[in-house]
Amino acid sequence: MKLNSLLGFLCLCLVAFTSCDKEEVVKASGSCEFKFDGKSYSANTSYGEAFDTTVVGKKALRVQGVTSTLNNFIILQVIFKDSLATGTYTTAENATILFSTTEGGFESTSATIKITSINSKYAEGEFNGILNNGETEKPLTDGKFKVNIN
Repeated sequence: MKLNSLLGFLCLCLVAFTSCDKEEVVKASGSCEFKFDGKSYSANTSYGEAFDTTVVGKKALRVQGVTSTLNNFIILQVIFKDSLATGTYTTAENATILFSTTEGGFESTSATIKITSINSKYAEGEFNGILNNGETEKPLTDGKFKVNIN
């Protein structure tokens, strides 16, 4: 009787652990790296947020990263047409990049954010653009992120 109970319990555990959808999860701090005006940056802390916009009533994804010196941070944002979805989003399709440095703040005049993987807990993608601080334009290239969504 004990053997049957033990086998039944093991089968139940096996079914419970193998039947769930596996959603990809990254390390707690996430990752975000890119080049801005030719200089490489890597965020020590990166995370994502998915939320409903109150103004236009659509889903949005925001990815944020902060460097170890706390002098630089980046924000990527995409407002989706319907729901969180993979794809390539440009400035015309509500993609925005903001970057704050010791030189001041820069906002994208042209941005491309490619979401390669996304679900309710994880997002991964690439990004680039031209950013402007009101006086000069500088390129942001080779951007990559992998974040857990809070």
